[in-house]
Amino acid sequence: MAESGIRKLYTLKIREEYRQMVQPSGEDVIKSMEEQICRFGCGEPVYIWSRRLLVDYDRYEIFHRLHIPFRIVNCSARNSEEVIDWICRNQLQRTDLTDAMRRYLIGRQYLALKLLGAHYAASAPSARNCRISSVNGSKYEATPIRIRERLGKQYHIRQETVERYAAYTKAIDVVRTAAPDLAGGLLSGRLWLTVDRVMELPHKTPEEIRKLNDLLCGKAEALGECDLLSELLPAKKRTAAVPALPAASVKDMPCYDPDAEIASLSLTIPAWVSSMRRINRSVDFGAVSAGAKKAARRELIQLKCEAEAVLHAIKKEG
Repeated sequence: MAESGIRKLYTLKIREEYRQMVQPSGEDVIKSMEEQICRFGCGEPVYIWSRRLLVDYDRYEIFHRLHIPFRIVNCSARNSEEVIDWICRNQLQRTDLTDAMRRYLIGRQYLALKLLGAHYAASAPSARNCRISSVNGSKYEATPIRIRERLGKQYHIRQETVERYAAYTKAIDVVRTAAPDLAGGLLSGRLWLTVDRVMELPHKTPEEIRKLNDLLCGKAEALGECDLLSELLPAKKRTAAVPALPAASVKDMPCYDPDAEIASLSLTIPAWVSSMRRINRSVDFGAVSAGAKKAARRELIQLKCEAEAVLHAIKKEG
């Protein structure tokens, strides 16, 4: 990293591809950031590459709005893929990332590293099966399996999950082309779909993706909303035939049904979803008391954790 000690009100280029990999900070964080800048000046330098801003978008906006000069540090990457790898590593250190953004960044980093590994392996035949070091100290593996192995260990996930996140990243990028608000809402956590559902979206037409965005954002008409959702994202059909149940008498002891609990859950969840959609459409959250919002947030987080645990168990057992 080459740092400029000169403080100026630099005018930098914004590349949307890089900006999309940086999760915007919350209002409280931005307010605190602005107070710190007003008291102590620029503080940490702003990171750039080829006069393009990399990660400090909120700080850059504050500097220009308040006319405060700042320092810059130039990233020593050699190409755009190395820049993407650097941004992903930088952002994945944040503790406030949404689950969706974390998945997206890991997938994006994996895709960039695959290109880098193939490029450097092709340019150095004698090192085709070796680890290749770049000038900035990063390691680029020559094969996808070694990249997945390294990222899996680094982020404490399975190698198969790294590949899955890459597919998720590609799906989000396809969605962004048709409906930028939907992609942004999913990554910010403002909108929610399962990973499997997101990965189905590239098979939809742009018009269907925009309809889904309107539906999730509450812009669709309430009449027929459930039918529209079922049409856009139909439930997966069972492949195995359900055996006919034998005739039972009152003397028979009830048999254990392994599907009973999960079937009951499947019948209950649509009511929760309907209630949450109704709340999102009709409640003025600004008028709700802090205590009520805190209690709801606590229960929703608990619900989210339990739902993810069930989803993990379902996926694990096939």
